[in-house]
Amino acid sequence: MPVSLKRRTKKRTKKTVSYAKFQKLLVARPDVLHGYLRHDDINRYLEYLKNRYSFVQIHVLGMSHERRQLKAIEIDWNCEKNLEAIERERARRALLNRTTLTTTPLPQPSVCTEPRGRNTVFIEGGTHAREWITVAVALNCIYQLTEKHMRNYELLRKLRFIIVPLANPDGYEYTFVKSRRWRKNRRPIKHSRHIGTDCNRNYDFHWEDGPSKSGRNTFKGVKPFSEPETRAMRNILLKQKDSLLFFLSLHSYAESIMYPWGYSKDLPESWQKLEKLALAGRNAIKSYNGRHYRVGSIAKLTKRRISGSIVDYVFGVINVPLALVMELPSHALGFQPPAEAISPIGHESWFGIREMCKTAYDLEPPFPGLEETVHNGKLFVNAVKSTLQQATATTTVNKPPTYNALMSAMKSGDLVKQRHGPPKC
Repeated sequence: MPVSLKRRTKKRTKKTVSYAKFQKLLVARPDVLHGYLRHDDINRYLEYLKNRYSFVQIHVLGMSHERRQLKAIEIDWNCEKNLEAIERERARRALLNRTTLTTTPLPQPSVCTEPRGRNTVFIEGGTHAREWITVAVALNCIYQLTEKHMRNYELLRKLRFIIVPLANPDGYEYTFVKSRRWRKNRRPIKHSRHIGTDCNRNYDFHWEDGPSKSGRNTFKGVKPFSEPETRAMRNILLKQKDSLLFFLSLHSYAESIMYPWGYSKDLPESWQKLEKLALAGRNAIKSYNGRHYRVGSIAKLTKRRISGSIVDYVFGVINVPLALVMELPSHALGFQPPAEAISPIGHESWFGIREMCKTAYDLEPPFPGLEETVHNGKLFVNAVKSTLQQATATTTVNKPPTYNALMSAMKSGDLVKQRHGPPKC
């Protein structure tokens, strides 16, 4: 064989091996900021993020009536996989510095060192099929927390995010091909010629209140959780109930931030805390571009009672301490604002959502108490129980007993390493 042909054969083989090695990274990235993505494009974007970032996981929650997957993205900076990746990168950089005789010290990895109790923010969009902008805003939130994660690093250190960008894929796809005004899902109703149930009326919390006709846009279903979409959402909420700190449901287009209750004009006991959280988001958006959001309870602002909604269910049954509905802009633009308005609305909404997440962490800090502590970025349980009694007798004037107990335990190396975190999806 000629020498030139041998060289070409070797190069071609090397290229094939290289492609096989990095094939999983070649997932196309759709444009999430300047257009409305279809269901397949949304799933492609989620897969792209899962392949690119070690702190991202994708969970299939279930299947819709027309056999489309309902997916949730979990963004957890403090997950074990990401912490291991950080340590590997740190070791690689340290080795590189030694081999190149670099004397600059490498900073320690800055990871969350706080106990993980209620630290999860849950965001869902696309419950109503025609509200395309809610899907776009949910995807913008995902974009900010993943591709722009360094801008939001302090938020990711403290909070874990679960986002369902499209909770009603069948109805959403139907609005692209048939009727852009469609609101419900697409499961036929038994013993009726009508199709579809309003997923935001199908949750088992005061579901029985008020009449509902099968031909209306707000049909609540034949029974609670009769729809596969609401059952899928219920299952993940129940699995995450002990870790949920803040739940946000995205809708359009009333330009308001609302809190429970929807089924009644009465206010919950913690309404002042919920209003403070909503005002934080409202004020952040107003300072960003001057847009004014209304704030109040669902029943009072909408001037009607809404039974069986997901926010009432999350707040009243799942017992999430903070739950809000965010109605996005705007009456002038409708449910499907033009493409040039998608990015501005997404960014202004993220500005308010980010501020609400920060405020939620301050209102309900996820500290389970002295039962847990942290050492070197990993979680430990029941760490200072045995040392608290010894430290009480030797407490100094300037430092509280908890501090002394924690420091003595860390120095002596008696902390028992036990992984503790919220249940997985």
